[in-house]
Amino acid sequence: MPSPDASRWPTVLVVDDDQVMRLLEREALSGFEFEVNEAATGEEALEVLTGATPDLALLDVDLPGVDGFEVCQRIRQRWDMSELPVIMVTGMDDLESINRAYESGANDFIAKPINWPILGHRARYVLRSAQAARRLLELEEKHAAIVQAIPDMIFLMDREGTYLDFKGGYGTAPYLAPDEFLGRKASAVLPADVAELLLGGIERALAHAELQSIVYELPMADGIHHYEARIAPSGAGKIVSVVRDITLQKINEEKIRRLAYFDTLTGMPNRESFLEKLDHELRRAGRTNRQVALLFLDLDGFKRVNDTLGHGAGDYLLQAVAARLKEKLRTGDFVARPALDETGMHFARLGGDEFTVVLADLEDTQTVQAVARRLQTLLGHPFRIGDQEINVTASIGIAIFPNDGEDAAALLKHADTAMYHAKEQGRNNWQLYDKTQTTETMARMALENDMRKGLERDEFYLLYQPQVLTEDGTIVGIEALIRWRHPDHGVVSPAQFIPVAEDSGLIVAIGDWVLRSACQQLRRWQANGVHAPRVAVNVSARQLRAHDFLGSVAAIIAETGIDAGRLELELTESILMEPDTRLIDGLHRLRAMGVHFSIDDFGTGYSSLSYVKRFPIGMLKIDQSFVRGLPDSADDAGITTAIIAMARSLGLDVIAEGVERREQLEFLRQANCHKAQGYLFGRPLPPDQIESLLRRGCIVLPPTSCGE
Repeated sequence: MPSPDASRWPTVLVVDDDQVMRLLEREALSGFEFEVNEAATGEEALEVLTGATPDLALLDVDLPGVDGFEVCQRIRQRWDMSELPVIMVTGMDDLESINRAYESGANDFIAKPINWPILGHRARYVLRSAQAARRLLELEEKHAAIVQAIPDMIFLMDREGTYLDFKGGYGTAPYLAPDEFLGRKASAVLPADVAELLLGGIERALAHAELQSIVYELPMADGIHHYEARIAPSGAGKIVSVVRDITLQKINEEKIRRLAYFDTLTGMPNRESFLEKLDHELRRAGRTNRQVALLFLDLDGFKRVNDTLGHGAGDYLLQAVAARLKEKLRTGDFVARPALDETGMHFARLGGDEFTVVLADLEDTQTVQAVARRLQTLLGHPFRIGDQEINVTASIGIAIFPNDGEDAAALLKHADTAMYHAKEQGRNNWQLYDKTQTTETMARMALENDMRKGLERDEFYLLYQPQVLTEDGTIVGIEALIRWRHPDHGVVSPAQFIPVAEDSGLIVAIGDWVLRSACQQLRRWQANGVHAPRVAVNVSARQLRAHDFLGSVAAIIAETGIDAGRLELELTESILMEPDTRLIDGLHRLRAMGVHFSIDDFGTGYSSLSYVKRFPIGMLKIDQSFVRGLPDSADDAGITTAIIAMARSLGLDVIAEGVERREQLEFLRQANCHKAQGYLFGRPLPPDQIESLLRRGCIVLPPTSCGE
């Protein structure tokens, strides 16, 4: 691979059949001074490669015709991994694709959805790594600087297993000093079983031109170390072996298996051990007239990490949080475990993303408050999961013995209540328990109970808000919006009861009522001779995942006798991150019946346009948080324009919600957003008033108007 001239940008060949993805990749890589060439198919990529050789290739796995794996294999027939490095773009958590990428000869992979700020760094990293391997192969610079970010050791060997060159990894050391193994065969310097394993990997790598991986152990001065070696052919009968010390991982796995009373993921005491320890501390504190504080910690937004990055990333984050709590909270602190001292600070993971900290032998609450502040400071520093930098915060509830509870169960319950109060105060804060919080919790439970009764007593009702063409005000749709008239409290805001419905699971029953009521109203309008446009109904992620939801939609359509083409289901953006095959198939069956689908509040989540293509989505709704800043906010204007352009490129319709001012409408017109919704066109109205608008057919818009 020719080293890129310092006077020119390195070239990268981007291969993807999705025009939008190529555009986004071009923008991301250009920002890191890459010259980008494009190919839409595997055949086109191979044709491009017959000309000038790029410095780097970025291949999508899923290509029509010759797929990304085949392209990578053909590249390896001509160039080794250091001459033309390849990054494969795979689906999130698709381990089979990742394994195939390595087996096809890829240097690295990046998972969708792509973290665009990281893409350029990843490309630069792979390019530098390939250049370093090439220098090793040619033996030009035996003493090149060690790449600080890579903990791996790199060995250059021939097919006989002779060590030709070596580069040490950051913080790691080889089995022998370099002068004791360079120029010698592995069979002469390694234990016989390890040498046999290594030589077998070399033979397979050269025979099949594929990456091989072996795991072995070696006796070191401080004990047995475990290693993983990735062996790749490097041309001219040579191989590069990248070796990582995985001893700590192995030790932790063994330790977790042995500790029956500890949480298997984090190594912290589990719930049972924690409650025993807390009971012991409370009894001791009762004898000595001391206080004991219980801090109940819940990570804010942890579910979003799981939903967007996968459960593996979520587990890693929990381990990282636990490690940070145990190791860095305070010098001299220790983690509670059997047979340790009777005093100090004790940690536990109760389950999920819930952690507890117990402070024993307190004389006042100043120490508790100081620890709570330090907990927030520690968790305020970002966590790195692979190539992702994750920021998490915590809501902390504090209960103190004996005032807030005289036994472990009461103390834990009240600390949990205080934690929920911290979340209600905006998250990322700590709250001391007081009795009023129990009152608030009871009020929340009462609200949930009232909602159940409200469904039975028919207290909920629907309002409808028009959706219009931005050009002339023609009404092209209406959105059904739920309201609740409480018999004692009057109209309750959806912002107050919808979150409670989501948490309690009532959203499933409420959502079913909304869908059925909207379809019944649509049928009444049709019976009255009113030309009703498409009616949009919101569907929550929890509702969509409910048993046989899709079947119930079809049943309601059949029961009410409406035209299925008049119904639109607005899905949340998080649905796109759960590409369940059965769910997608069910949505496609509903689409075949005529039902339309849109994505609500698009742009506020972590969705990928590649996921949008899997679903039968017809329209994107631009979230009102972006519309609100138009046209003055450059960021909101840029995001809105980009969403419109991306939607058009995918053949999707687009509608802006929350339009309240004429300037916003004018911006949307000029940006070719043809549909809009908001107070500028009309507030949510009851069915009879909406019917009058529907008979008219349009709404007067500034500066144009529509005819009567």
